[in-house]
Amino acid sequence: MIEALSRELITWLGYLQRTAVLVQVAIVVIAVIADKKSRWTRKVHSEFLISVSHLITPGLLILLGMVMKWIGVPGGYLQYLALIWLIWRLIKPTNLLLKRRFPKLPVEQLDQALFRPVLVVFTVISFFQILGSRESLSIIELGEVFGVTLTVGKLLTAMVITYLITAYARRPAALVAWLGGFFLGLKPQRQRALEVIVQYSVIAIGVMGVAYYVGINGTALVAVAGGLSVGIGFGIKEIISNFISSLWLLFEGSVRPGEILMINGDPCTVRKLGLRATQLRRGRDGAELLIPNQNFFTQEAESYTAEETSRRDAVVVGAAYHHEPQRVIEILEALAKDHDKVLPYPAPAAFTIDFADSSINYKLLFWVRNPLEAFAVGSDLRQAIWTAFEKNGIGIPFPQRQVYPMEWPPSKDETLRIGGSSSKLQADKTESAGEAP
Repeated sequence: MIEALSRELITWLGYLQRTAVLVQVAIVVIAVIADKKSRWTRKVHSEFLISVSHLITPGLLILLGMVMKWIGVPGGYLQYLALIWLIWRLIKPTNLLLKRRFPKLPVEQLDQALFRPVLVVFTVISFFQILGSRESLSIIELGEVFGVTLTVGKLLTAMVITYLITAYARRPAALVAWLGGFFLGLKPQRQRALEVIVQYSVIAIGVMGVAYYVGINGTALVAVAGGLSVGIGFGIKEIISNFISSLWLLFEGSVRPGEILMINGDPCTVRKLGLRATQLRRGRDGAELLIPNQNFFTQEAESYTAEETSRRDAVVVGAAYHHEPQRVIEILEALAKDHDKVLPYPAPAAFTIDFADSSINYKLLFWVRNPLEAFAVGSDLRQAIWTAFEKNGIGIPFPQRQVYPMEWPPSKDETLRIGGSSSKLQADKTESAGEAP
């Protein structure tokens, strides 16, 4: 098979070694490089105008090919390559026009499922047509695979069919998932899981159908599947584990887009549940995180939106001993109730939690509806507590340090011993904590 394929490639390279063909290919390569390095489009601020400006270079190449043919110089291959390039670049402005004209039309899906697959198939077929007759090329034998004679026609057809199956497998899968939701009442998460399973099942059945079309029997497929299972077990077991985990998460619905999870002490919002990893956005700095799906089954993750979206947070503050604790508690609870983002139920509550060295410590508990707002609400309450304590004459103790001068060596009428003959206490440093003067 390798010898036959090499022989055919050498024959095609002989066609490409013609001076006229090489000149046309060189012109296209130079045009592509020059187009990549051009900077004049940066002055254009419209996305549509930029996409249209990208059509100028391939359009000029088509005109150049026509001029070359008109003066008797071969230019057909140049026109072909320029035409493919022009059609490929026409896709973007076409999508933009469709978005403007039909805002509800799924343009991206049409692009991935229709425009680009059709262009790829057209390019492959037309390329072989340029190299020679498709009929004559299709009967060229490349060798034997699992006892089956493989020809260029079968190989090309198998590749095209496999590509189309892969590109269009999502359409019937989406239809089956929609029917499951319409008739069986499946939730969106389970519809998504059903869609993924049907999509890959269609691809698997299609690949087996292509194998049977080529002529490979079932015994050979079983042997190949056995070899792949060994490779999967040792080489890509992590990928398979993440894939199975994603299907389980989709069916279970325990991790959903929009859910807020606590990852390494930071609240993160689930953006997208993929087949390999889950994409999250960290609330602290907006960083995008990719967490392998199997981690949700092997590690703990706190959720604030699984059943209840509200979250409880706390603010701890100290007050001097000579203030009435009940009065401090009333002030703390009133401040929390006045905040517009603190939920009235469960009602905020303050408690005495500790008798510290220089203060009585209090904890104010409150609930917010959005877990990502808890940090900002806590900051607002701390500022309000400082203002309210200042207004009501409530002091917040803080550590103080007093330094007394000391004579060294000590005089005869002084001693360093506590309770000695001297009435004055001498010390190097004495630390005390009390209410701010």
